[in-house]
Amino acid sequence: MNSALTLFRIRGIPVRIHPSWLVIVGLITWSLSVGYFPQALPGLPFAAHWVQGFLAALLLFGSVFLHELSHALTARHYGIPVSGITLHVFGGVSQLDREPSRPGEEFAVAITGPLTSLAIAGVLALLRILVSLPAGVVAITNYLIMVNVIVALFNLVPGFPLDGGRLLRAALWRLRGDPGWATVAASRAGGAFATLLMVLGAVRALGGQFLGGLWLILIGLFLRAGAEGSGRQVALQRALAPLAVRDAMTATVVTIPAETPIAAAVDEYFWRHHVSSFPVLERERPIGIVTLDALKRVPQERWATTAVRAAMVPLTDALTAAPGDSLWSALQKLVQNGVGRMAIIADGRVVGYLSIKDVTHLLAIAPSR
Repeated sequence: MNSALTLFRIRGIPVRIHPSWLVIVGLITWSLSVGYFPQALPGLPFAAHWVQGFLAALLLFGSVFLHELSHALTARHYGIPVSGITLHVFGGVSQLDREPSRPGEEFAVAITGPLTSLAIAGVLALLRILVSLPAGVVAITNYLIMVNVIVALFNLVPGFPLDGGRLLRAALWRLRGDPGWATVAASRAGGAFATLLMVLGAVRALGGQFLGGLWLILIGLFLRAGAEGSGRQVALQRALAPLAVRDAMTATVVTIPAETPIAAAVDEYFWRHHVSSFPVLERERPIGIVTLDALKRVPQERWATTAVRAAMVPLTDALTAAPGDSLWSALQKLVQNGVGRMAIIADGRVVGYLSIKDVTHLLAIAPSR
């Protein structure tokens, strides 16, 4: 989702659209304009059907956004950081920076999405009953009621990564007290459901409904990838759980003084050591990390007069860890911090350096250790 465009923020949470979102909006608009609205509103001209279709598609994704926003706000309520909400070709996703720490939290975060979709359908149905609406509004309202109910029921299927899979994981987690086992079981259920969708899609396509069948196959592939990814994440977490940062870090660290000119840093550090980043020190105190990519963004004619300090990434919690910290937690930081490396600090001094490559190397040799 790195190519997603940020539209706005709500309570500090970035809301993004992936380029694939434009594809599905176009397909939904086309489907409604040539299928649903000509039947629901036969008296309207061709162009009006397309306007109605486009509006209904946007309102559908407005409903998806509210579904995902409910997940995000519930997660924030439990202290779970949320890095964003992204709308894409298969709907949307709330990106949580960590998993819930208790089954009750998992249940609450998961259930709010389907409940929100059902609430939207309920409010629209009540509006439809109580208020006399124009025919065009009625047609759109009926569509949104139907699709929100479908979204809620589909997401309640008990297979990871759907909301129902998370509810299943929460129940199994509470039952056995083992979140890893619960995730594996929910992921397998998700994989089975994904396979069923693909089989149904193939049958539908062979039966003459090619586009509908192809769509089911694509959704099945997407869900299976999510389920398998969840299983791999659990396996990785289990492998790293007993390990600490000190087990994987590089203990011999080359550092760069903050006032070093970029030209000297390139010649004496990057070229000599053939690595792509270094911790930056000010009077022996770590203050940042400088990367080769960051130096390249400074015009070369300024390298002789610009200090490394001007190009470094200042140290934050995402770029640091202690030797005794969980290696799993450190890996999550490495994946998300945009640098892929972190300074290991003890008593205010750099005692190690950690990269994603260090973690993968440790995993590669772990069976033989």
